[in-house]
Amino acid sequence: MTLVIGRINEASSGFSKFPDAIRQALLFLQAHDFTTMEDGVYPIDGNHSYAILQRYTTKLSGTAKPEAHRQYVDIQYMVEGKEELGWCPLNPELHEHTNYDMDKDIIFYERLVPGSSVTLDKGSFAVLYPADVHRPCGAINDEPKPVTKVVVKIAVDYIK
Repeated sequence: MTLVIGRINEASSGFSKFPDAIRQALLFLQAHDFTTMEDGVYPIDGNHSYAILQRYTTKLSGTAKPEAHRQYVDIQYMVEGKEELGWCPLNPELHEHTNYDMDKDIIFYERLVPGSSVTLDKGSFAVLYPADVHRPCGAINDEPKPVTKVVVKIAVDYIK
């Protein structure tokens, strides 16, 4: 699998292309008004998937390191605001910035090779598999702005 971009207001039937665990997470995102909720962690399906609601200010380009995960698939959903999401496929040309941290399920890389990006704006989401190296939180036009975003974590071994 590879990076998938979509809009949360797609008809629920538009989610049928996804495995059950991802479809369940997208329906969870569609069903909640995160603008009225507190930042924090919200369970979706026991230990298999959960959502992290966060508010922050986007970062200048070059200040965030690209990252990847091995144990979880990410769904990054933009509730309010917009940010640049850098992306590249996992490949041998990437240079590790830090070693993989199993407890946090994260590895950081020096830069995206080759680098590309998409803009996540209000209502859009990105599904990122372990083969998707990504750099979230980027400021559009290098102008940091506040955003509200939900990151859903789904255990890889739960996706069928």
